[in-house]
Amino acid sequence: MNRWTLFDDEAMSGAENMARDEFLLARLESGGGAPAFRLYSFSPPALTLGFHQDPARVLDLDAVREDGVDLVRRITGGRALLHDGELTYCIAWPLGDGGLGGGLQETFIRISQAIVDALVALGVDAELASGRSYGREPGMVSPCLVSTSRHEVAIGGRKIVGSAQRRTKKAVLQHGSILLTDASTRIARYLEGDWEGLEAAVTNVSAETGKAADAGRLRRELVRAFGRRFDVDWTAGSLREAEEREIARLADLKRGEFRIPAGGEETR
Repeated sequence: MNRWTLFDDEAMSGAENMARDEFLLARLESGGGAPAFRLYSFSPPALTLGFHQDPARVLDLDAVREDGVDLVRRITGGRALLHDGELTYCIAWPLGDGGLGGGLQETFIRISQAIVDALVALGVDAELASGRSYGREPGMVSPCLVSTSRHEVAIGGRKIVGSAQRRTKKAVLQHGSILLTDASTRIARYLEGDWEGLEAAVTNVSAETGKAADAGRLRRELVRAFGRRFDVDWTAGSLREAEEREIARLADLKRGEFRIPAGGEETR
C-alpha cells in the first residue's frame, strides 16, 4: 500500500488556504516525503486568480471590494475561480512516487476518475469530459468554469469540477473545486465583460441530486475513492509549530499582494 497524509481541514481564508497548498508542494520539493491529500473550503468566499493573471485586467475590482470577497493568487495556472458553495481538494505528490507514477496526463485521468467515483456515490452521474468551451473564445479574462478540458469531470458536457496544476522539478500539486451549489457562478459579477448565461455551462451536486449537498459525506467519499484508486494507507496530517509559522508567513505575503483601496484601483 501507499502511505499518504490526509488533511481534512475546516474553512479558512483564501490566503491561508493557498499558503497551505503552496507549503505542501514546497515541502515535497525540498525534502521529499509522502503524498498529501487535503480537503477544505473558504470563509469568506474568495476569488483565486491563476498564476499569470492580472487582476486589474480581468476583474471589476469595485465589485470585489464592495462585497468583501477575498482576492488571492494561486501558484497554479488557469483562470479566475470564485470559491463559494464548493469543496476544494488538493493533492501534492513527489514525482514517480506514492502510487502516482506514470505520465502526468495518466495521473490527471486517475485523479478525475477518483472524483467521479465519489460523486457517483452521492448519486451524481459524473463522467470524464471530452472537452468543450462556452460561447466565444474565452481568453484569460474568462472564468475557469467556461471551458471543460479533456478528462475533467463533467455531467452532460457541463462542468462540475475545475482543476489546476503546478509542476516543479521534484513534485506536482493539483487542486480543484467541486461545485456543491450554484454560488460559484456569481463570479460573473466580478469579471470584466458580459458573462450572462454562464449558468448553462456548469452544474453542481445540489442541482444534480435535487437536494442539499452533503459536504461531509462528499469528503468521506473522496477519501474512500482515492484510497481505492491509489491503494492508500492514510495517516492523519499534522504540522509542526515551525511549519505552521511558515504557512502564516506565506499567508501574510499573499494578503499583502493585492490591496484594493476605495475606487477599486489595485496596488501592490
